[in-house]
Amino acid sequence: MAVEIDETLFPDIQEVLMVYLAPAGETDTEPPVEGGTGIQINRVGGGNDGISDYPRVQITCHHPDPRGASKLARQVANRMEHIAGQGISVEDEPKPICIDSCRVDTPPEAEPYENPDARREVAYYALSLQKPWRR
Repeated sequence: MAVEIDETLFPDIQEVLMVYLAPAGETDTEPPVEGGTGIQINRVGGGNDGISDYPRVQITCHHPDPRGASKLARQVANRMEHIAGQGISVEDEPKPICIDSCRVDTPPEAEPYENPDARREVAYYALSLQKPWRR
């Protein structure tokens, strides 16, 4: 008996979220330049069952001002609340990516930062999505 291996990969959740959150600000997997403003997105765990991927992501909002960091984090949280069911077009993906669910693990909260002239708010989200189906 021959078993066919499914070579379809799960989408890179960091890439998907960078595209989705871009309207709120600059996005990357690294922090912005010193004193800059931006949204840092990192997968920090999760697993999959071969059908669905369950990534846990850390989203860090950087801003020189505490109020600016808080506002950016709340804008990101608002977008994340509405991500389920959205078709997100990502370069090199054959069709738009659809997030099945998004749950807040830890809402945005201020975190100490090495640079006293900058602020950051960190939140954690648990998502689920399936592999894009080949047609």
